[in-house]
Amino acid sequence: MNSQQIRKYEAMGFDKGQMEAIRQGLEKGLDVSWYTSVNYDWFQMEEIKKGLEWGLDVSVYAKAEISYDRMRQIRKALREGIDLSRHQELEAGYLRQIRKAALGHVDIFSYIEEGYEPDQLEEIRLGLEHKADITPYLIKEFLGESLREIRLGVEEGLDVFVYAKIYFGWQQMREIRLGLEQRVDVSVYARELYRWQQMREIRLGLEEGLDVSAYQSMMYSANEMKQMRIKMQEQRKEEESTDLQIEMLEKQARLASECMVTVSQDKMEAYVTLEKGTSKTKNEIMRLLAKENVLFGIRQDNIEKYLKEAEQGTKRFLAAEGVRPERGRDGYYEFFFRTGIPQIPAIREDGSIDYQNTVYFEQVQAGQVIAVYHEAQPGIGGRTVDGTELPAQSGQEKQMLKGRGFLLSQDKKTYIARESGKIELKNNEITIQPLLVVGEVTISTGNLRFNGSIWVRGNVGSGVVIQAKDELIIEGNVESAHLQSGGKTVIKKGVSGGGLAVIEAGGDIHGKFFEGAALVANGEICANYVMNSNLVAGKQIVISGSRGAIIGGNAAAVNGISAHHIGNRAGLLTNLTIGISKAMIEKEEEAEIKLKKFQSELEIFEEAYKKLQKQYPPEVRNGMELYLKVEQATYIKRKQMEQQVERTKELEERRKKANEAKMVVYGVLNAGTVVQMNGMQWTAASSVKNVTVRLSNKEIGVFRN
Repeated sequence: MNSQQIRKYEAMGFDKGQMEAIRQGLEKGLDVSWYTSVNYDWFQMEEIKKGLEWGLDVSVYAKAEISYDRMRQIRKALREGIDLSRHQELEAGYLRQIRKAALGHVDIFSYIEEGYEPDQLEEIRLGLEHKADITPYLIKEFLGESLREIRLGVEEGLDVFVYAKIYFGWQQMREIRLGLEQRVDVSVYARELYRWQQMREIRLGLEEGLDVSAYQSMMYSANEMKQMRIKMQEQRKEEESTDLQIEMLEKQARLASECMVTVSQDKMEAYVTLEKGTSKTKNEIMRLLAKENVLFGIRQDNIEKYLKEAEQGTKRFLAAEGVRPERGRDGYYEFFFRTGIPQIPAIREDGSIDYQNTVYFEQVQAGQVIAVYHEAQPGIGGRTVDGTELPAQSGQEKQMLKGRGFLLSQDKKTYIARESGKIELKNNEITIQPLLVVGEVTISTGNLRFNGSIWVRGNVGSGVVIQAKDELIIEGNVESAHLQSGGKTVIKKGVSGGGLAVIEAGGDIHGKFFEGAALVANGEICANYVMNSNLVAGKQIVISGSRGAIIGGNAAAVNGISAHHIGNRAGLLTNLTIGISKAMIEKEEEAEIKLKKFQSELEIFEEAYKKLQKQYPPEVRNGMELYLKVEQATYIKRKQMEQQVERTKELEERRKKANEAKMVVYGVLNAGTVVQMNGMQWTAASSVKNVTVRLSNKEIGVFRN
């Protein structure tokens, strides 16, 4: 390799990644002419280079129209003696399964023709290879992960019919399969309404032999179930440990006497062990108990019963039993509205978000009872077998609810809504905010401006202006309207804005799709599809689902962008900006100016404050209007200074996150996409799949996921 060759290729306009592949090929003495074409991207060059390293006939796949991931499968197949050239038009996932099937000597072409996806073909192929017939359970709607659980069950000889249901997600299937493996009664939790995490806790409880009926109710979250399961487990271990200690003591006692009294460690039970054929009488046993200080809770019925049965063999029985103290019930609130609404939309099987069926808030009416407090109850005392009194422990009271929008009745237990609106419980605080509920909003109904949240139960037409101080929830579609909210904005059906729709939110913006719209959110922007729109997010942009795409327009996000597809095959210009934004820089500059201003002003006031303190004694200056004003101004400036320092720290943290921002594309990043990151620019010369675009060594790099 010489510098003249390198300069020759650099002059051809190759980027750094392509030049690295050429440089490595020259170093290894390869015929780099096979891939020194600007029509190849870096990834394609890598596949051709590896083929040359292995001595393969790269002419089979060294074609610019074959994507790098398809090249990879053809290259691997050539090394394994398999010809994929007839199928090279198929996507890489299919090529991989055809190659694997050829290696496993099974035929999957009929399933490809039926329309099964590569992840499904993976499980069908493995089933054929492992002689596990999953064809009776094949449904095209099943994800590959679901078919995997079915295949594993068939391979293990399990009754997979129990969970091979379309309404079970693959994680739910896994929990049922694992339960079948452990021979537990999976019917206890094989119900579609259980989340898989709840199923897991019930399964583990069954495997541990616990009475899961104590926590199997769907009202309990998975985390609550886990805590209850662990507590039951610990209690059983304590009981087993106590029983073991008793058994050891009894074993030792049998060697010394035909009748032995043992008392549990907590002095709540006393046991008598009678050897076979004992001649002891009831009175003698009573005296033995008294000798061991067993005075309370004596079970005379048991003593008489087991004395009669002594001839049949050694007997151990409960001779005395104490009364355990009962802790009083803790105080608790009974709420008459749904609490803890997660506001997290359900995820469909294709990964897209179901905005339409998501509940975002709970509504109450003025005068409605929203909560009642039930006071803690006193406990019941106990007593040990030696007669010691055990004090009762009362339940613990809960603190009063805080918040706004409600009244507390005279009994100090009943909470009543003072006004109608949107109610929320968070961190022991209830907030009721004004809520305006309307149907469709059009030019004829007029614009809306409301000092609270707005819930539009229909569509929003063109030319409408809606302004909500808090949240804005729209059930229907939105045309070319102007929407503003101080909090979150949710458009359940989507926006067809015709290039004129404007949506601004102080929080997040969620919607099924956005076409021809301008969006500005201080938080996140989340959707299933975006086309020809301008998006600006203070945090991140998330486009969900296997068909989720950003096509055309501009998208800028400080913390990053994730989507399945970016751009389209037609090369529609799509501009993406990630990381530090112009607005962010302006805020940082503004914060720096404010900080310097507060520092300067604080220095002036502190100097004047100290001067007055030196000039006048306390009894004089404390009555001076000038001194009191300077003192107050110094305090205020100091507080402003502290707040500005915190604000600066927040901006520094945001910059740190912005520097780490990246764009993740799970599907295709199409040619023509332009990415800008912190002042640098990169343009996709060709389409690539499943990649992450991020900064690396102060340059924009493209990396395979």
